[in-house]
Amino acid sequence: MSHRKVHLWISLIVGVVVWGGYFAHVIQTLRGGDTGGLALWFFGALALVVGLEALATGVITWLFRRRARVLDDGPTLQAALQASHVALMLLIVMVLALAGLLALPALFGTNLIGMSSAVPVIAANVLLAMVVVTELVRAAFTLMLMPRR
Repeated sequence: MSHRKVHLWISLIVGVVVWGGYFAHVIQTLRGGDTGGLALWFFGALALVVGLEALATGVITWLFRRRARVLDDGPTLQAALQASHVALMLLIVMVLALAGLLALPALFGTNLIGMSSAVPVIAANVLLAMVVVTELVRAAFTLMLMPRR
């Protein structure tokens, strides 16, 4: 397996596990009504993702340094470009849908003034979820589109 594929698998697994745990905590916290500690949880999850991906990729690279294969840039690059395009389109659709939801109260003559203090936290986490989903989709599509050897 190429270094690129190993890195993509690491990114997918670490992302699903860490961000899945984070968003489970966010949902549980929002149900309880206390959103005070979510910023620390976010920075902790971000540091954990970066650290685990760097550590796992470094270990895999070191362990398989002698057996590394040269990547075929043509098909591999094409797969990465196609997957990035799909992920970008997904992100654009999600952001536009959120913008539409935020603008929806104007249709009914209301506004967002007087909203609960949890709304900004929820909005920030929805935007974060969009970015996380986009990155996971990009990694998954790249793996699916890469040629099999």
